Amino acid sequence: MELSRRDLLWHTGRLGLAAGVGLGALPALTACGGTGSGSTPGDAEQAKLGWIQPKTGPLAAAYIPAYAGARLALKEINKAGGLLGEPVKLLEEDDEGSPGTQPTVAQRLLRRGPQMVLGPTGSSQAVASAAALKRGSVLQSAWGGADTLGDGTRFPYHYQLVFNTRLQATAAARYLYEVREVRKIGLLIENSEFGESIRKAFVNMLKDTYQAKPVSIQVFSPDAPDLTPFIKKLDRSGAEAVGLFSGQPQTTALSLQAMANTGFAPMIVSHDLNYVEAYDPIPKKLLERFYGTTYASLSYPRGGAPTTGPAVEYAKKILAEPTTGELPFTAAVAPYYDFLTLLAEIVTEQGTLDPAQLKTAFDQVKGYQGARSKLSFTPEDHNGIGAEGIAIGTLLSAKDKASMGGIFRELAPGSQA
Repeated sequence: MELSRRDLLWHTGRLGLAAGVGLGALPALTACGGTGSGSTPGDAEQAKLGWIQPKTGPLAAAYIPAYAGARLALKEINKAGGLLGEPVKLLEEDDEGSPGTQPTVAQRLLRRGPQMVLGPTGSSQAVASAAALKRGSVLQSAWGGADTLGDGTRFPYHYQLVFNTRLQATAAARYLYEVREVRKIGLLIENSEFGESIRKAFVNMLKDTYQAKPVSIQVFSPDAPDLTPFIKKLDRSGAEAVGLFSGQPQTTALSLQAMANTGFAPMIVSHDLNYVEAYDPIPKKLLERFYGTTYASLSYPRGGAPTTGPAVEYAKKILAEPTTGELPFTAAVAPYYDFLTLLAEIVTEQGTLDPAQLKTAFDQVKGYQGARSKLSFTPEDHNGIGAEGIAIGTLLSAKDKASMGGIFRELAPGSQA
């Protein structure tokens, strides 16, 4: 029996997830809206999705799981009839994982006429891409935590469906200073768009909320071969806890190894708790006090387990997606599944693929229940995640059976979801 798109969404739980989406106040839109720039007669009603992913270069293999949720959503959408009755046409581009390639990639992509674009991944890449695609006025969602990506006045067609650096810094600083009552906090941060953004947010949070400041701020190059000098400076500063923020798992591993070698064992709060297997050589005593930001919906109480519901069903689907590979946490927290499923519902409801009209609809989304968190946007605020959607989890719980392959994380001591 063939299922309609709505039937399939119902059976896969999507409509249950969508309960509460606030699109009722949208203005009436035409059922035959235009298409994105570069469209040609004859393909006016086929959705064309730009897809920016490193297919070559050092990040190519590591980033495959980051797109697993997108591939899962695309399968579901096309199985349910596609968008406006046509399968979604993919326009794939290789960005080599580099910020420097984004202008060229955007230029090539815009010539192919997508109405919407997914990717790239990484804050520096995402900011460069959003700036380059801005002139094309195509709907875009990249995976970057820099809070500028959620600025609807700077990037009016880009939507950020991940918690940004401001939210992460706020949650991490509050956890250390308020929950754990640590007063000597150091920062270890990579020199990148992401690092600079989260450094500012963390320092401002300490200053504005607690009238405090870090005892030391160490900034390193993402390709630094040895983090020992930075770790020693943090140790000499008297830091009792460290905010460690890097987009590269190898630099986090180097930081932990340097701590182990020097005997410096602070409490650590980081961002997304990826690549736990990479830290196997690190002494367990150091990892037991390693915490990080995670989605509240993907956490569970200490000593407990995830409760049944949409988040568990989402995790099961992520685990069954072949491209998830050995990194289910990366696949589950990526923004692309929620972006595409929300996009599909808006296209169906509005009956158009016109980016300008879809943008109007996105700007009025209120309380849409995504797979990871509720999402809301305004014309000015394109970061869809609220502070209630973030929690602090433990690194080592990724190895617990209850974590479903590391997707769910046990709450850190004192943290609440």
